[in-house]
Parts: sequence; structure tokens; C-alpha cells
Amino acid sequence: MRSIRAMDVLIAGAGPVGLFLAAELRLAGVEPVVVEPVAEFATERVDDDRGLTDRTMRTFDARGIAGSFRVVAASAIRRLAESGGVSTDATDLAGLLESLGMAHMKGDFSMLPLIDPGDIAPELTAPVMVMQSDVMRILGAYADGVAVWRGCAVVGATADDDGVTVELSDGRTVRTRYLVGCDGGRSVVREAAGFDFAGTDPSMVAVVGEAEVTGVEPGFHRFRNGIAAVSAGPCAVMEFDVDDLDRAADVTAEEFERRLRRVTGVEVEVSSIAGAYRVTDHARQSSTYRRGRVFLAGDAAHVHSPIGGQGLNLGLQDAANLGWKLALVVRGLAPEALLDTYTAERHPVGAAVLRNSRAETALLRTDPQTEALRDLIGELMPEPAVTRFFLDQLHGAGVRYECGGFFDGDVSVLRAGLPVLLTDSPDAREVAAKWGARVRIVDSQRQALVRPDGYVAWAADDGPDLASLAAALTHWFGAA
Repeated sequence: MRSIRAMDVLIAGAGPVGLFLAAELRLAGVEPVVVEPVAEFATERVDDDRGLTDRTMRTFDARGIAGSFRVVAASAIRRLAESGGVSTDATDLAGLLESLGMAHMKGDFSMLPLIDPGDIAPELTAPVMVMQSDVMRILGAYADGVAVWRGCAVVGATADDDGVTVELSDGRTVRTRYLVGCDGGRSVVREAAGFDFAGTDPSMVAVVGEAEVTGVEPGFHRFRNGIAAVSAGPCAVMEFDVDDLDRAADVTAEEFERRLRRVTGVEVEVSSIAGAYRVTDHARQSSTYRRGRVFLAGDAAHVHSPIGGQGLNLGLQDAANLGWKLALVVRGLAPEALLDTYTAERHPVGAAVLRNSRAETALLRTDPQTEALRDLIGELMPEPAVTRFFLDQLHGAGVRYECGGFFDGDVSVLRAGLPVLLTDSPDAREVAAKWGARVRIVDSQRQALVRPDGYVAWAADDGPDLASLAAALTHWFGAA
């Protein structure tokens, strides 16, 4: 067993959450190492799309990478318009959505559309749809320069008061001050470090793949026994309360055909299937995201149904929350207690998403009672207060933490990954100057201290309270 040098932070998993966390740490002055069992990123299933919510896009705006996602999404929308025979001169994402009549749709809840004519939540944009491969490519470029050891996985970890000894699949042993598990729903880090993972077992299974199907009309169909979506591209079938679920087995054309026949009641035929995978609605969450020097983020900390598209956004916000805090502690600029705020802030958000995810899956059921409930909620959806409620849930716009809401000003001031004091008060500037280069000071009539993740840590409506400002600076960014 070979051993190598010690490091400050080791991240298990080079998926979107792991890469974004690594980039956040590097931006804050810490050089992490990422280990990833996949030697080279390649989708082993259909390259399905991901919806980036308004909150996530604002976070990416704060780092200067949101434009890359919008360009990719605009290209995809243009292809969709052209394939539908829609001619448009628009080049921007908003204009293209307008040309397709999609400008007012800002998401959905359990596949019920959330329509905003413009006066319900004007500050929220529609989810930006990008492919998984594009997410990886853009975040990979953003994290360029971070040490990523590919073809290597964490197989064991033992933590003590001073750090974590990590065993790797290539036989090496490394010593790290902190270990972060971004290694997915079957996280080895979570199991090795003794985290719990309580929740609910699957009540539905959906199979998705590029299938050749005959015997059922193309389109989205709700049947008494489940849901079927058939197209020239990806197809899907969803069943509820089934017991023939072997998540480890490969998806075959025979399985897809069997499930599709049960749902439709028709002797459909599936001649082939490619890039197929299963999803379920099992929902689990660790009761804490930190055990000493080991942390969890993304699917390693919480899993749920992909219906609603919340998982990726939830994990990216975990990374945005943890990155700057962990960097301050690693650099000796803030006490260990700051790391406890990670679970305190992110766990309730994850629990709320799991609740919403369970509700969305329940509302997808096709029994007569659920169909009646679905019709009723569908009638309520256009009410402005109802639309606003669901949009806040979808986009994470209701997240406030104890310190305050997400900064609604020019997030480009956060590009350097530093906290920012907005003020025109010489006295407030003098207080913040005691933190030196750790805090950026920007002249503004607004009186606010904004954390690196974009959340307001302190604000004053009138003249700044210098004592409370100093307290907030000390609490979040260490002693002067």
C-alpha cells in the first residue's frame, strides 16, 4: 500500500457538484484534490436534459459562467424551433422562448405548468434547459486547473480529530484534513464515515431509453395503470406499486415492453432499446451533512425522484454554501464552528425538496382519487398566490437562511468569491477595513454585507449599526 503527501481537502466525485465545489475552494484560496472512478466523462445513458433554476443561474452569474449555459440552451431552443418549422430572428434565449410561445412558462409541478403572464414573479426566469454533457463540459472548464485523479475511487475512510485517512482503489492511502463526499446516492464516503440515510422506499419506477416502439401512438399518455411517453427519441414508461424492481440489472427491450404492455393494456412491441436506465422515487436524507472532518454534498446527502428537476440544483447550492466556509477554516481565518452552519442552513432546504418531490410523485399517480386531486390542483394553479408559491419552491426563491435572502443586486461584485460590503459610510468602511483583503468594499447607497454565496449576512435600512456589522463580519468571516 503506497502513501502520498497529505492535502487540505479531498473531494470524492467529479460530477457537477464535486467540480463546482472544487472550483469554489480554489477561488477562495484552497487547492483541493478530486478523485473520480470514471476515467473519462462519458454518458452511459441517454444524455438527458437538466433544468437550471433561477437561483442556480444567479449563482452562476455571480461566478461569470451563466452565459455559457444560456448560449447552449439558446442553441437547443433554436434547433427545436427549426424542427417545428418556426422561423425566428431571435438569438437570445428569452427571444427564442417567446417565438415558441414559451415565454410565460416558468416551470411545472408534477407536470402541471406554472404560467406567469409577467406580474406574478417577474424577477424569476424559466429554468434553463441544458444537457448533462453540457453541464459537465462547462463546469469542467470552470474547474480547469483543479487536480482531478481519474480512474480512482475512495474505498475506505477513517477520521480522527486531526484529519481523515482515505484508502483509494489504486492501492494508495492519502491523508487529508477534510473529506467531502460528492460521490452520489450510493456514496462510499457516507457509509465509511457512518452517516445515516433514512427515508422512504420506492413507490414507482420509470424506465427511460431510446426505444423502437410500435402499437401505441406517439405522445404523453396517462393510463389507469401508469404513464407512457412515446416519441421518435427518448421514450418512458412509469408504473406505481410494482415489485419487479432489480435496480442492478440492465434494462432490456423485453423489460420495457413488459412494463409498457402493463401500463397501456395493449400488445405493444419494443424491438430495441439503447441508453436505457431506471429511476425511482426513493427519497432519503442524512440527518447531518457533517461528521467531524467529513462532509456530504449533493446526492450523497440527499436523494429523491428526478421529477421536478431539483436534484442537481440542490447539490450545486450545497457546494456554493460549503465552499467558502470550508476555505476560510482551512486557511485558519475562521473557527471550526463556522462549518456547523453548513448543515444548519442546507439540511432544512433539502428536507423541503424531499417533501415536494414526494408530493409531485404522489400527484402523478393515475388512480381515480389522484386524478380528481390533480384536476383540483390544476384549477388552483392559475391563481397568482398559488403560482407564486410553487415557483418559489421550484426555483429556491424562498430560501432565506437565518442571515437573509439572496442578494438582489448586481451579483458581478461577487466574481472574486469574496464577501462584499456595500456602503457609502466612511465609518462602515473603516470597520470592514480591519478584515483587510478578506472583504471587498464597494461604494453604494445600499448598506449590506453579502456573503460569497450571494446571501445577505447583514443589512441596515438607515445608518449602519457598526457594532452589528462587526459582529456579522466576525461570525461569518472570522476575527478581524
